[in-house]
Amino acid sequence: MGISNKIARLALVVIIIVSLGISALYMNAKQGYHEDELLTYNLANSSKQLNIGGWNTPEDMNEYLAVYPEHRFDYAQVVQNQITDASHPPFYYALVHTVCSFFPEVFSKWLAFVINLTMMVGALIMLFKIGKRVTDNNLYALIAVGGYAFSVACITTTIYLRMYASLTFFVLTFIYLTMWFYAQKKVRLRQCAVLLPVVTLGILTQYYFILCAGLAGLVYLVFSIREKKIGNFLFYAATAVVGAGLAMAIYPHIIENVLGGNRGLGSLDLSVDAVTIVTYIIYKLGTYIQLLSKDLFLNQIWLFAVCAAAALGFGIYMRFVKKKKLPRTAFFVIIPGSVFFAGISLVSPFNSDRYVMASLPLIAVMFIFAFIRVVRFLIKNPKVHVAVPVCLLLACGMGFATVRPYYIYGKTNLYEPQTRDCVFIGTAMLEWNKCIDKFMLYDNTMILQTTAMSKTLASELEEFANARGVVTNGKITAFADAYMNNGDVNRQEEDSLAHFYSDARLREDSEVTVYISRLADRDTVIDGITQHTKFRHFELIQEDCSFEDYYNWYDYFVETESYCTVYRFYQ
Repeated sequence: MGISNKIARLALVVIIIVSLGISALYMNAKQGYHEDELLTYNLANSSKQLNIGGWNTPEDMNEYLAVYPEHRFDYAQVVQNQITDASHPPFYYALVHTVCSFFPEVFSKWLAFVINLTMMVGALIMLFKIGKRVTDNNLYALIAVGGYAFSVACITTTIYLRMYASLTFFVLTFIYLTMWFYAQKKVRLRQCAVLLPVVTLGILTQYYFILCAGLAGLVYLVFSIREKKIGNFLFYAATAVVGAGLAMAIYPHIIENVLGGNRGLGSLDLSVDAVTIVTYIIYKLGTYIQLLSKDLFLNQIWLFAVCAAAALGFGIYMRFVKKKKLPRTAFFVIIPGSVFFAGISLVSPFNSDRYVMASLPLIAVMFIFAFIRVVRFLIKNPKVHVAVPVCLLLACGMGFATVRPYYIYGKTNLYEPQTRDCVFIGTAMLEWNKCIDKFMLYDNTMILQTTAMSKTLASELEEFANARGVVTNGKITAFADAYMNNGDVNRQEEDSLAHFYSDARLREDSEVTVYISRLADRDTVIDGITQHTKFRHFELIQEDCSFEDYYNWYDYFVETESYCTVYRFYQ
């Protein structure tokens, strides 16, 4: 059962348009940002620093996020920001800066979203090409693309304003080109010329590209040895090495970032016992399976388990009973997709679907092709095979009906200011980064620090981990300390809360909104305000969320609507 190339191309265009249209609808509903989304704009566009210990205007906040005329197309500043941040390579930020440079002094969610839309168009085209390489069937390839394109996974990747949609495009393009090399009788220089920029830009987009590229290359190496086509592989490998060399020449800090950096394993110096390691690994894998189930299996772990067991069992039956092997091209999907997912699940510094987004289209394709294979085996009538796309469309519809994609937010009432001015009180962790879009709604915002840390945070972290089966033996507190220090030994801690007590502007205000970060000791801050100012009374505007709403303690810290307890203080 198949369709012509012309019809397939038209159908692919329709799938892409509908998928991106759904993403645009969710983006339109998006209100609020993940901390890293706000950092996307700052690191791409600005060297502006806010006034810590004093007042900031909405214009100050906007300049922190947007490109201003004197810095349009200032790529040297983009690179310098990444060197300072020491977490990611600069290419994605350069793309964001380029788009924003055409709209100086404008901060808008739509600017970075345009990049994601463009990258996802390319990613879906590459996924179709990969599917066709595996099945040699336009219809099956379209079904696979549609199953991913209309999934929560695809929409979440598209609306999250970070580099992961770009990473997905480069990963899928690299895998397709690897399959293209593998299919050639003789590799030509033009193929190397196409592969070279993909390797270079993939590495300069996100370092996880290296892992996925390595896995695809390993599959190619094994098949090249078995088929005695090592010459072609050597051209491929040489091109990849040159591409990696170019990436390091463009941005020499790659090695430093990958091996060290100011976050993740580079910031930790811990001696963890075996029990903690084992339980933590189980917890990590379980958490990522939960994330996978949310993105592709209607948020039902049991459904993932049933589908995985059925696919694996049927594969074993076909291989060892029916003696039918999978096409070798399938392994270019199976190995990078599954190993990348499992590997990143274990080594990611925090538990979040964004780290495995690039593997989700591959995993979706794996399950969809397994489903097609089962249906074809069990049902011989080709007319009944139309049930496959129908079932997938129903599943996708149920997915959106039952699962709310991440990164939309909009549940908070903090976008309706109750006072003229606002004060944010946090710690040296620079937590105000997470709330800038809300601060822009006030006439003025004062950012203050306190050295009084939460007295209950460590025990809450331990209880959170223990409730999920991790035997921490006190180690989670050390992880939290590493996160809070973020590898920055030069960060200055100071208590500027006294500025609240003596500020002339606040003496003129009859009321003020106060954000108190969860790292700060709430009681100490409230007591200080009520005892040393005229604001003797206060009422709760929004309570901080609890650990129970999150997969791990890191996302609890960085989600935009769950970071502070907010009060209105008045006379």
